[in-house]
Amino acid sequence: MGDPLHSQPAAIVYGGSPTNPDVVVYTATNDGYLHATAGDDGSELWSFVPKELLSNFTRLYFDPSAKYKQYGIDGSVVPVVKDSNNNGIVDGTDFVYLIFGMRRGGTTYYALDVTDKTAPELLWQVNYPEMGESWSTPVVARMDITSAGLNADKAVVVLGGGYDTVHDTTGHPAADDGAGAGIHILDLKTGTRVWRAGVDAGAELTLDVTGREMNRAIPNEVRVIDLNGDGLADRMYASDIAGQIWRFDITNGSTASSLMTGGIVARVGAEGLATPTAADTRRFYNAPDASLFLDKIQNRRFIAISIGTGYRAHPFDLSAADRFYSFRDADVFKKLTQGEYNTYDIADDSDFIEVSGTKKAVITSSDRGWKFTLPTNQKILADSITFNNEIFFVAFSPDSAGAATCSVGQGSNFLYRVNVVNGDPVVNNLDALLPGTEDQARRTTLQQGGIAPSPTILFPSPASSCTGAACSPPPIGCVGVECFDPGFENNPVRTLWTQDGIQ
Repeated sequence: MGDPLHSQPAAIVYGGSPTNPDVVVYTATNDGYLHATAGDDGSELWSFVPKELLSNFTRLYFDPSAKYKQYGIDGSVVPVVKDSNNNGIVDGTDFVYLIFGMRRGGTTYYALDVTDKTAPELLWQVNYPEMGESWSTPVVARMDITSAGLNADKAVVVLGGGYDTVHDTTGHPAADDGAGAGIHILDLKTGTRVWRAGVDAGAELTLDVTGREMNRAIPNEVRVIDLNGDGLADRMYASDIAGQIWRFDITNGSTASSLMTGGIVARVGAEGLATPTAADTRRFYNAPDASLFLDKIQNRRFIAISIGTGYRAHPFDLSAADRFYSFRDADVFKKLTQGEYNTYDIADDSDFIEVSGTKKAVITSSDRGWKFTLPTNQKILADSITFNNEIFFVAFSPDSAGAATCSVGQGSNFLYRVNVVNGDPVVNNLDALLPGTEDQARRTTLQQGGIAPSPTILFPSPASSCTGAACSPPPIGCVGVECFDPGFENNPVRTLWTQDGIQ
């Protein structure tokens, strides 16, 4: 079995009982297989190989020495389940699809119909000329596009344009990226592209205003949000490889040509600078983390767009002054016109209040958010998560000595926990912190080496025989299999941004 390096697996419950569920685990690996594995005993039901990877098999079989890493299916497996009657069983008109990209393995996206767990079918595959390597994890949402001939569920797949390998070379490229600069929306059931944003006139949303062009690759997952709870997406946030944050407003019930408006809202990297230095060349390889919060000082709600920078293509590279940013979007529910996006006051690095080495920073109405400058040996290579008004993110410190000697180096990982409002450390007594200890209070050292995954918050199921408080066990936080007690002041209630019908 090959390595699932960047691919997150997916587990599907097809039925069964709470004590004996019928589960299949789908795992993609870099020898080019998507494996379907029975959850009860680990036996393989079947495997799928993309046609373009078949030519690798002779070389893999004979296993010659190789200078470079072998990549096959390197993207995460995204499950799509329609449970029409919400009975927890795949039956009747229900369906189960799997969608995945190849990441370093190629530029194609695949969708498999695995409604029958023992008889998979290829649903569609897409590879458009504007796409780069298929790094962007697919996001399934619902949109009402009147002229697109969409499926009856109005279900779509949202993709970032992908990765351009020009960014494997250090330094900010002077020319526009040749691939990956765009966002694509596909029909879930057919793979037909129904909408695209790009710099060219052929896109449904052409973003070519000087200084605001969509000219950089978007390899990251696009954050898609339903703000009004009607089951249809109405806001998107995206991040690109040049350190820019994009916002889009969706008008449901429109034709494709008038579906969205959008543009850059923040720029913290080298793009737009006349002579950027290595320290300026901050890159986003992560998805925006969007959360709604109340600033009690300003008595105003904002959407916090939180994201950190780091050079994922070169984990040992520490030349950039990497930071974690929390951008404040003040237009929470207001839709912006394209004219407003074309003249939007783009926030740059100097518009963010520095909170490193401080506490109780005050973010005023003239500030665009806060930033935390990392120690010089740290970078951020995974998504953050905001929960209970607290942001959790992991910073990675490479083993530079190992890089110098071409030996294996595990590196170190640090879990940061900060207040979403102003980046304060989350501690029991903030006033008791001595000057100079604020940054240490923000982080804990993790035990795991390598590049740690994103933090997550899990809600354990209570025991069937529980009584009282035991029936509401507190949530736990995990980074991979390394877990911790978040110690929330009150037990939060699990709530989700969800949509009915398709999960």
